[in-house]
Amino acid sequence: MTLSFTAHWRDELPATYTALLPTPLKNARLIWYNDKLAQQLAIPASLFDVTNGAGVWGGETLLPGMSPVAQVYSGHQFGVWAGQLGDGRGILLGEQLLADGSTLDWHLKGAGLTPYSRMGMDALCCVQPYVKALPAKPCIIWVFPLRVRYLS
Repeated sequence: MTLSFTAHWRDELPATYTALLPTPLKNARLIWYNDKLAQQLAIPASLFDVTNGAGVWGGETLLPGMSPVAQVYSGHQFGVWAGQLGDGRGILLGEQLLADGSTLDWHLKGAGLTPYSRMGMDALCCVQPYVKALPAKPCIIWVFPLRVRYLS
């Protein structure tokens, strides 16, 4: 089965993103993935055969139809209006079209710097907070060098 992606953000909401490629991780390896969830989402097992790198999961490649963007938005943070916010280290790779007509966002956490990153950060993710989150979040993959990246 071939995965199909749409670019809703790029096509319909041009003021809400900056087009941006993820920063590839150096020496990354796929160490775990959720096989049951991958099957439910019709993600082919071949995407998890990453013997020569981390592939799409490590920001090394994109699948046909993916149009990566860092999203910008406004809202409250810590109970106070914060004005403009945005994806400081996350990148929306694309929106997968599912068999039932719905879509599923493929979003990399720790994907590198974006125009919305805070000063002084490398925009990658430390491992500890995400290891704690693993049992609570239905994530697909874990890619490591010394930092973690997961698709949620």
